[in-house]
Amino acid sequence: MTNRSFIIKIILIFFITIYDALAISYSHLDSNYFAFLRIKGVVSEEYNAYIKDTKCGFGLINSVKKNLHQYSIEQRNKIQSVLQRPQKQRTLVTPSGKFKIHYDTIGFHAVNYSVIDLAKALDSVYSLEVNVMGFLPPPNDLGAGGDELYDVYIENISPLYGYTEFENSVGQFNYTSFIVIDNSFDEAQYYTKGINAAYVTVAHEFHHAIQIGNYGYRESDVWFHELTSTSMEEFVFDSVNDYYAYISNFFNRPDKIFTSFDGYSQAIWNIYLMLNFDYDYSLFVRQWELYRTNPALESIRKSIESRGKSFKSIFSKFYVYNYYTSYRSEPENFYPEGENYPLVRFNYPINLIQSFRTINGSQQPCSGNYYIVIDSVSKVPYPPDSIVVIIINANVDSALNWSNLSKLFNYLLKISRNKIDETFKEITPNIFFKLDVGDPQNWVDNYILNDTVMRKEIIAVNNFAFPMPANLNKHTFINIPLPKHWWGDIELKIYTVGMDLFYSTKKTPQILDDKLVIQWDGKNFNNAKATTGVYFYVILNGSEKITGKMVIVNE
Repeated sequence: MTNRSFIIKIILIFFITIYDALAISYSHLDSNYFAFLRIKGVVSEEYNAYIKDTKCGFGLINSVKKNLHQYSIEQRNKIQSVLQRPQKQRTLVTPSGKFKIHYDTIGFHAVNYSVIDLAKALDSVYSLEVNVMGFLPPPNDLGAGGDELYDVYIENISPLYGYTEFENSVGQFNYTSFIVIDNSFDEAQYYTKGINAAYVTVAHEFHHAIQIGNYGYRESDVWFHELTSTSMEEFVFDSVNDYYAYISNFFNRPDKIFTSFDGYSQAIWNIYLMLNFDYDYSLFVRQWELYRTNPALESIRKSIESRGKSFKSIFSKFYVYNYYTSYRSEPENFYPEGENYPLVRFNYPINLIQSFRTINGSQQPCSGNYYIVIDSVSKVPYPPDSIVVIIINANVDSALNWSNLSKLFNYLLKISRNKIDETFKEITPNIFFKLDVGDPQNWVDNYILNDTVMRKEIIAVNNFAFPMPANLNKHTFINIPLPKHWWGDIELKIYTVGMDLFYSTKKTPQILDDKLVIQWDGKNFNNAKATTGVYFYVILNGSEKITGKMVIVNE
């Protein structure tokens, strides 16, 4: 092939790729257009198929409004003609005086459950999400609904549960809004029906109003909006459990990047965080405060690190929790409602007969893979050992830049009947494992032997601080490993490159990713953040001393 032919071929491939992308984009716009009109009641039920997401219309409704300029003039005019709020026959103010419910008593949109009970539920939602959890309430709508109360409209919007629609901008990424929920929840497609469905829907949708009113809205992070709102259903109305219906979407593909799901199926992530952070709701508020200036996944990472924990450690433990569901559930140790959750999907079983075996695998960042290894060597009369291997990639930076064109991350799982060297982990007296990866700082391999989690020992490590180099705009703490026998009050001294004392304190070590570490938040005596440069540390434990250096690059 000549150089000219090669260049022409490359150009053709480029334009074909662009054409395909545009075709997909226009197809997506058209699909959303018809779904939007169906939700607004402009077209008949035969257009229900365009509504791909029947849980919540938040993402779809607001995507159409955000991308209005991309539609044809005819389509724009049609969309704009149905943007007004619904007109209802009656209204009811909730006992707290914070909400006004708009509803019909006769006709196509007539409500089919108790509006009085719904009013009480709305006040309960406000009480927990604002007064207890600490989220800011939505901004008032300056009388758009007749007064400054928050407006909830009841309409026949089957097959949707509800949606929150933004209206007027009150900041660069913040909006006033109103809520619409279904009038009956009686149709077959609803997992939860009647007033219980209405309860969880207002818990869900009101948090959308909180999100877009105070913290921001990004189409690329709608999964985060939905994850949080779905978890609110469980936090406010624990006995309803509509979220059970969606977990299987996530559990069926644990190897997919965490940010690629719809959010409903990942509500258990917030349930897991609540269990592991002592029911501290302020963690979720902190996530949304960070979301104002950070992508969702980065906000989650920073919120965890602000509590002195490692994202990698917390994220990998989540995949262990997800093993203990259905008949494997242990409510006292893992999810209290785990028996009602589906089983997570495994890769193929591995029957270990030979003395050594290597498994080649790959996965996306911020995801997990599950294997089960069966020791097939006969041990009659004892049953064979079963070892669940959970391989987790916790690379947030790669996840934030992920696209369908990105390469998967490869790994080798080596299984041996002999301990070849110290890098192999002993799981049973005659089976050893090693996870071989190019970037071990982003990976965790967890093992469950005969349904019992292998408790990790603190390992002896070198004294290299991590992450390194540290970026204090991204990393909340710098972790300095300690000898595994160091406990009690440890003295930490930080020096500048000119050997001036920058900071000193006494702290208690903690276990982080199998290491005993002491943490420094990168600040001096005046709580000022360290600037870019080289710093030295001296750590004293009685007569023992550790020294080392750290590099800080605040990009």
